[in-house]
Amino acid sequence: MPVIPPVPVGSSAAELAVNRLNTNAFIAGNPAQVTLIPRVMHRSGSGSRWEEKDPRPLQIGRLIDQTAIRGATSRERGDDLHQRKEEFQLLLPYDGVVEMHDFWVDADGVRWEVTGILPSNGYERRAGVIRFGQERQPIP
Repeated sequence: MPVIPPVPVGSSAAELAVNRLNTNAFIAGNPAQVTLIPRVMHRSGSGSRWEEKDPRPLQIGRLIDQTAIRGATSRERGDDLHQRKEEFQLLLPYDGVVEMHDFWVDADGVRWEVTGILPSNGYERRAGVIRFGQERQPIP
């Protein structure tokens, strides 16, 4: 196990460096590859529509299941079946790029959407995301 040197009191630069190392180590424990696609809403007198922008570069983060913490999932009635919605947090390194309404589709064809952005703290980026699917599946 690596030894982390003590951080002098008031040394915010050293604390920030240690927190960034810890974030990267946590992500490396169960990494997820995401290619976020930004969206912009266009409104008109007759309604609104989403326009997809160019995908962001591939990013490595970690998905943290929030649904399991609360012990419940949300189901919405679709045309022919129930659709399950599960809540996660997407954890990215401090320089990760994520914005509200970004989305991605994983290798299994499951859609994920960014529903909230947590304030930046200088050592990680966090976003609330929802996974849409017909049945609960383990995190890749």
